[in-house]
Order: sequence, then C-alpha cells, then structure tokens
Amino acid sequence: MLISSENGGGQIVSSSEDTRFYDDVACLAADWTAHTADARAFVRISGGGWADALGASYAQPAAARTAMGSGVAAFATVADARAADRAGRALTFDDVVHLTEAQR
Repeated sequence: MLISSENGGGQIVSSSEDTRFYDDVACLAADWTAHTADARAFVRISGGGWADALGASYAQPAAARTAMGSGVAAFATVADARAADRAGRALTFDDVVHLTEAQR
C-alpha cells in the first residue's frame, strides 16, 4: 500500500520482521496482535511528532478524517485526547485494539 501522508499513521518495528507502515492508527491496531513479542509500535500524534503507541492516548474526534475511515487519532496526553473526543473520553492502545477486533 502506498502511504501518501504520515499524518494519523504509524509503524510496527521488530528485530525479526520488516518494519510495517500504516496510514491509519486503527489498521496498525488491527494488525498488532499478529506481531512478535519484540515488536514495538509507534504512532503519529496530533500536532506532529511520534510517540510509542502504548504510551499515547487516543480519541475519535467528530471532525477526524483518517485514511481508512476509522476516525481514530493519537494524542500525546490523556487530557488532549479527552478534549478532542466526541464523547469526552480518552482511549488506550488496548482500547483501540479491542475496538478494531469488535468491528471485524
């Protein structure tokens, strides 16, 4: 898949696999459990910069436009995610993984 923008995207890095790139945080989350124990995930956070996916906070802002339509965005802090979320909540990476599993 061609990744035209890293905004809202991420990557999974592992010493035993090729680095995988994603244009939507939810796609990364859906693929997360298929990777080895040494894998690490990184996400592009709102406002720029990269963060470890497990340490970032997530939201589904009402105006979010993501590459694959999930509407999930990563934020540096719980407060930022909660302020942006359409329901006023902040999600963890595990929450996003479970959300993607439920949508399958």
